[in-house]
Amino acid sequence: MKAFSAALTGFVALLTLPALASAQSDSEFSDAERAEIREMVGTYILENPEVIEEALIELQRRANQRESEAMMSALRANGDLLYNDARDPSIGADDAPIVIVEFMDYKCGYCRIASQWVSEARQAYGDQIRFVFKEYPILGEESRVAARAALAVLRQGEDVYWRFHTAMIQSSGPLPAGRIENFARLAGVDVAQMQEDMDDPEIQTHLEQVYALGRAIGAEGTPFFIINGRPVPGANRDMLDELLAAELSLLGQGETGGGN
Repeated sequence: MKAFSAALTGFVALLTLPALASAQSDSEFSDAERAEIREMVGTYILENPEVIEEALIELQRRANQRESEAMMSALRANGDLLYNDARDPSIGADDAPIVIVEFMDYKCGYCRIASQWVSEARQAYGDQIRFVFKEYPILGEESRVAARAALAVLRQGEDVYWRFHTAMIQSSGPLPAGRIENFARLAGVDVAQMQEDMDDPEIQTHLEQVYALGRAIGAEGTPFFIINGRPVPGANRDMLDELLAAELSLLGQGETGGGN
């Protein structure tokens, strides 16, 4: 235990030396001065061990702040791709004051949970909200096949796409090709045309671009929502409700946070 304490205090003391040295303008510390500083810092830490925890908490806070600032910067820089890519399925008025983007994966159980919130928000607020869905298949090959199928179905019209999308996102369990084709048939999809379009390189290119976009803005999992420019990772209903309520409140005041 003593060896650990000595190593820890020595390490922390060494970390403080560059800062102390930078504050000294006339000369560098001598070896004796460095040893004295180590001893002083080490003694202080042993007498006040809580400073280690406080320092780690502050370090994490600063890291979180940097991450948040980087994410917001990336969201602003990629606004057009996020909100106005005509290749993405969307629902709601083009001029809706609130735009909600969802990065989703058909094999994601939390996306299935979140789909209920999406449905309720659509029913409650109608054309005040436009939803944009980003196919973000990060959970394996079945996810990638499902995403290609969905984008292929979208080419057959919005109505048939929404029937297919709803059945897929509300399903659970494996999504082998045969099951995807069955969902398509039940939705009224021309399955042969869907299969042909799934092999179109443009669809694969689009998926790759969405993946790159997701990584750029920090979407590490699904679902990942953006409500008028404000990110909400996961299916956190309380946070989704809170941010949506805030945007609706601004709307009532003649303002919105703005996303597109």
